[in-house]
Amino acid sequence: MPPAPKVFANLTITLYIIIIVMHFTGCHMQELSATSRPPAQETHWQQRTTRPPTTRNTATRWRAAPNPNTYNCDYKDLLTKMHDRLNFLVSMDDDQRKHLDNIDKKIVQFEASNLARMESLAVQQLNFHKRIDVVEHMQRLTRQGVDELLGEFETYTKKLNHTDQSHNNKANIDLNELNTVRKARQLPQQYNQTTLGSGGGGGGGGSIGDNDFSNSQKLNAMAVFLVSLRTAVKDLQNDLQTNVTRLLQQTGNLQRRFNNLMRRQLNQLGYLPAQLASASQPPLVTSCAQSDPPVRGVLRLQLTGSSEPFYVMCDSQSLGGAWTVIMNRFNGDINFERGWLDYKYGFGNLAGEFFIGLDKLYALTAVEINELLIVLEDFQGNRKYARYNLFAIGNEQEMYELKLLGKYEGDAGDSFSYHAGSKFSTYDNDNDGCVDCNCAQSHKGAWWYNWCDQSNLMGPYHATDYNKIEQYRGIYWQDWLGPTYSLKAAKMMIRPINWDQDARRR
Repeated sequence: MPPAPKVFANLTITLYIIIIVMHFTGCHMQELSATSRPPAQETHWQQRTTRPPTTRNTATRWRAAPNPNTYNCDYKDLLTKMHDRLNFLVSMDDDQRKHLDNIDKKIVQFEASNLARMESLAVQQLNFHKRIDVVEHMQRLTRQGVDELLGEFETYTKKLNHTDQSHNNKANIDLNELNTVRKARQLPQQYNQTTLGSGGGGGGGGSIGDNDFSNSQKLNAMAVFLVSLRTAVKDLQNDLQTNVTRLLQQTGNLQRRFNNLMRRQLNQLGYLPAQLASASQPPLVTSCAQSDPPVRGVLRLQLTGSSEPFYVMCDSQSLGGAWTVIMNRFNGDINFERGWLDYKYGFGNLAGEFFIGLDKLYALTAVEINELLIVLEDFQGNRKYARYNLFAIGNEQEMYELKLLGKYEGDAGDSFSYHAGSKFSTYDNDNDGCVDCNCAQSHKGAWWYNWCDQSNLMGPYHATDYNKIEQYRGIYWQDWLGPTYSLKAAKMMIRPINWDQDARRR
């Protein structure tokens, strides 16, 4: 379905063509009727009565009276007006078509960006569910191990109680035997007293036999007691040894399971504990804060063990030092009106003007949380700064979105918080928030444009007429000197928020 302005223009053109045809047809028919109409035939009596006496010998021609409803047949004026009108409508139709095409392009870009964002959220949600499953699995294994330990402990307790009870029973049996022995000893004594009291001569023989019986019974009882006690102690020692062995095995199994789970979790997180790393491998240098001491110059960084190293410029003088410079402009030697690929990989020279590159900047902010420092200078030598305690950007799939921008402090004014959450834009990759414009093209630079900007540190450099530039087309900071003043120098630097702890560890 064509856009509404185009339909209106087509209908208007058609209507004007119909009016022209009607005018031409009406005028043509009028001329034909005027030229083909025959002269009036006068009768004899009409010629006598109507002919004036002074014009007897002259013949008068019939002439049609003017009609107020006749068409205006001035073709040249009409065609000129129609031609001008048609040209105006055509130009209007072209402007409307371009405007609608631009809006359609913006809508397609927004849909693609939203689709990429939804896919990224889906992947993150899937990873989150996987981590939840791993944690739940670890909880189930831990609960199962604890339940097994509790069950074995209860079994051991029951066995220990049963052993104590059987030992007490055996001890009771031995005591009963001892009581029996005591009673047996008392019986011969009573018997001897009885026989001696009765005065029998044969009582001495009976007393000797009874004493022998009592001693042998006593020895037998003591032997039985010692045997039972030895057996009970041996059983108790065997039970204790078995339970200790099982406890050691269960402890070893739990330790192995714990180590396996920790190793899996660490592998999923992408790193190994320090004790598993090689002691001979030197630590990685991931920022200028890790140099010993902090330097002002070029430093070689390597963010991970598998990533490629690269060089950065360090600043040890601004606000405590340990800053990694990500952009530096001060003389206009490098043109910053560049395409997407240049800003992706970086350009310039570390000894002069340069931009580090969005890929490296994303890697630096992904390894650890950083803060941002922006230092500005005008052509009179005045310097201002803006500092943000948090700073991070997204990856290329997220169009290097300004994801994290913390609290502002400084004396330059906050002209960067307006851009928080915006995607990076260049003249050939428009990702700004303006629906019907391209901020990078109109402002001749590249930045995290919103709609459009309150700062443009990657705009064109002006060495002359810097205080009366075309609005927004320069290196400007809204809250300091405004959009018609192009600054002499601008530097952007980042630093890990825990840089002082790293320095103390050195």
